[in-house]
Amino acid sequence: MKAILLTAVLIATAAPAGGGVGAAASPAQCKRADRVISKQIRFERGRTTAVVKDRVLLCTAHRYRLRAKAGQTMSVNLATGNRTSMTLLAPTDDVLADGEKSWSGELPDTGDYVINIGTDATANYTLEVTIR
Repeated sequence: MKAILLTAVLIATAAPAGGGVGAAASPAQCKRADRVISKQIRFERGRTTAVVKDRVLLCTAHRYRLRAKAGQTMSVNLATGNRTSMTLLAPTDDVLADGEKSWSGELPDTGDYVINIGTDATANYTLEVTIR
């Protein structure tokens, strides 16, 4: 009986926090905050849409910056798997979208907007940004 109890204690101790016995099938979690990789959205001359195709690894996040003016309309679409999403921040750090795959609206401020791509699993994605 002591051997069975000891085995149960070892399994419970080895499982990830909050995961329980079934957690072994879930993806590995990061041991610290995601490593942020800064990138820039660039529009070709005369174009209003920029498309970026990339891959974000587990335990990393991609941070895109782009400059825009108050009153312009911006549309952001992220095509990717279920475990990857974006957060859109205004130049004032106000959150315009969080945990979304798409957003569209009139921009409230002039300055640098930030699009953060975060993931719970390594994922390929296509990010499309249009400003008019």
